[in-house]
Amino acid sequence: MDATIAKAPSPEDGPPESEPAKPPSPGGRTLGLGGLLIELVLPVAFSAALLLVLASYAAYWDLRRPVGLGIFGLLLVALSLFVSIRVDGLTLARRQRRGRKQLLNRANPRARLFKFVLGGLLIPIAALAAANLLELPNHQTPMSLAIRLSISKPPAARAEQLANAVLRAESSAARVQGIVALQTLRSGEALDQLLRILSDDPAALQGGAEYQALSRALASYGAPARAKLRQRFDQVSPSERYFAAGFEELKSEIDGRSPNPAAEEERERLQAARAGLKQALSLLEVDAPSAPGGGPLPAFIMQTFLQMSLQKDPDLLAFAHRTAVDAGWSDTVRGQALLLIAKLGGKDDLDGLYAYLESPSPLLRTRATQAIATLQSKLTVAAGD
Repeated sequence: MDATIAKAPSPEDGPPESEPAKPPSPGGRTLGLGGLLIELVLPVAFSAALLLVLASYAAYWDLRRPVGLGIFGLLLVALSLFVSIRVDGLTLARRQRRGRKQLLNRANPRARLFKFVLGGLLIPIAALAAANLLELPNHQTPMSLAIRLSISKPPAARAEQLANAVLRAESSAARVQGIVALQTLRSGEALDQLLRILSDDPAALQGGAEYQALSRALASYGAPARAKLRQRFDQVSPSERYFAAGFEELKSEIDGRSPNPAAEEERERLQAARAGLKQALSLLEVDAPSAPGGGPLPAFIMQTFLQMSLQKDPDLLAFAHRTAVDAGWSDTVRGQALLLIAKLGGKDDLDGLYAYLESPSPLLRTRATQAIATLQSKLTVAAGD
């Protein structure tokens, strides 16, 4: 009996006619170059754009100076590394599903670490160096061009424009509004412009709404304004202490008359007399004047100190004591110094205030009484707490 042995199918014979051909696998190998480039370029591009925008709004961050540019570089590297890690986390699950089918930008730890070092450290450093070293036409660099385009109007220019508007304004209300606007800027440039108004605007020291607004605005800046006002107070010359108030009042009276040749001659004689008195006074070698006097600037500065929200300031307290005992200042300034002692002083300052109750000046006696009442009230409240 013949037995038939079935022949095993050979791989070269192909599939049997009864079995359909299997479709090719849908998951072919991919390069992954596009995703890798995006994850390398996106962090540094996003970080640089964000930092340029922030620098354009930061009053004290000047990218044109080495310190500002160094801070920009450090933040660029740190922010690029952070963004690179975040983007990698968003794409990690998709890359893990592909596994070894993706040649580049794989999900294994070694590939991810290489990408962090490259996209978060090396590329930002190289991009910053190229932006500062590559020279464009007109001797510019990409970094200088980016800074110029991003910072179209620095805060300093805005503060200067406001100050110019205040100095040009004819009405007191307009000047007050400009001063309030400078107060709200809260920048060093705005403080400098407020001090510029104090120097250049004659109406600022003549009392009224502008006087009060400027004093409040400077007081709101606290310690920075205090240091600059102290410097101006110490720079007041003896001639200003003696003659400033009287000469300004006389000049205002002459200016208020109708314009005529006689008024112009009086104004010239006034200026000549003032210059002669200043020259004569500068030749006197004395430590302190023997007669009291004072101009509007010292009183304005003392008024501003009184409006500052200061609780303890040993340097300013010592300054107030020196001013109060200096007979070269006017009674108004010395009286304000007594009120400043009450504001900043303590129990040990009471005896000194009581000594001014024997002063021959009625104004100093009044200010001493007010200062004693203020300080005593403060000490009573502190003892009750």
